[in-house]
Amino acid sequence: MKTRAVAAALLLAFTSVAVPSVPAVSFAQADDPLTVQARARFKEGVEAFDKGQFEAARASFLQAYALKNHPAVLLNLAQSCLRANHPLEAIKYFQQYLRQVQSPTPQQRHDAESGLEEARAKVGHVDIQAPAGTEVSIVGGDRLGNAPFGEGVDLDPGTYTFKSRATDGSSDTAKVTVVAGQRAQVKFGQPGVTPVPTPVPTPTPTPTPTPTGNVPATPDPANPPTDPNAGNGGPKIDRGVETPSKPSSILSPPKTLIPVFIGGGVFVAGLAGAIYFVIAKGNAQSSADSVDATIRGTATQRHLNPVGICSSTVKGASDFTNTCNTYKTDLDQVNQDATAANVSGVVAGAGILFAAGWYLFAPKKDAEGAAPPVGNINVTPLVGVGTHGPSGLSVSGSF
Repeated sequence: MKTRAVAAALLLAFTSVAVPSVPAVSFAQADDPLTVQARARFKEGVEAFDKGQFEAARASFLQAYALKNHPAVLLNLAQSCLRANHPLEAIKYFQQYLRQVQSPTPQQRHDAESGLEEARAKVGHVDIQAPAGTEVSIVGGDRLGNAPFGEGVDLDPGTYTFKSRATDGSSDTAKVTVVAGQRAQVKFGQPGVTPVPTPVPTPTPTPTPTPTGNVPATPDPANPPTDPNAGNGGPKIDRGVETPSKPSSILSPPKTLIPVFIGGGVFVAGLAGAIYFVIAKGNAQSSADSVDATIRGTATQRHLNPVGICSSTVKGASDFTNTCNTYKTDLDQVNQDATAANVSGVVAGAGILFAAGWYLFAPKKDAEGAAPPVGNINVTPLVGVGTHGPSGLSVSGSF
């Protein structure tokens, strides 16, 4: 049976885009952290549903609904529960959706009612008749409440023992076997207990028109498609109206700025090193120039040729040995500082080129940016039967 869970109103609330599916419901702060988290969980549910991972989709939609208690997500949640073989949960959420959404579109109502009918075909139904005020419970299970029970209870197939306690203190028990797709009846306060299985009427299938033209082929039952939306059947979930992504440009920020920070740090370190060694080179050059001037002045006073005196073996050149050694040391230091300054400059250039290249050409952020992680979400299994109590997974979160 073709179904289509509707998420348009949820994304409408998150994005403030007008959608005719469900009346707009706006939150106080459209981009508060809970909304962003709920949107992220909702998208995870859609992706998991598309992959046929219905249990994961169910958990994601439960978290989205726990973060933002919005009725529009219920139809997707109900469809996921149905496909994940949790028909009692699906019944609960389909019914909740039909109660809370006051003006669904005809298609939305059809999807919810069809899903509800399909879920009920997988469980049994028990009508309970008892005098008003009689308390009825299931032995080892839920307390169902006090009579009268107008709608009865839906239960997974199996054998159950019902226990009643009348207003006068008397009690009684009754055992009934619940069969999928059938109804049974339990009577208290009357002679005997009569479980009466009654088949649930099977809906008349809608005739499928003969395909014409270039249309998708009917899926092979022996080889079902991986995509739950493939073919002409299968449940469909509406992804709603996405917020249009901001057009990305070469100047838009990348998804992560860590490489930019690293490149920037390398640039700063390289630039600082280049400046330091340029200053050191200048100091060493000044010292060498000063020693050279001293050598030339002293040689002139002694009537010696100062040119090449540090390498000369003429008489009197040995008096300049220490001064010449200092001069050579200063020249070596000048060369070393110049080399270090050049290397530091290359490092600085590489750092700034890397940072700029990453910023300009790395993958860009989308319009919404990264969604923050889910807060304190607790997923707890609850054991229960019937529609009068919770069952399956309970998702709670601290807001």
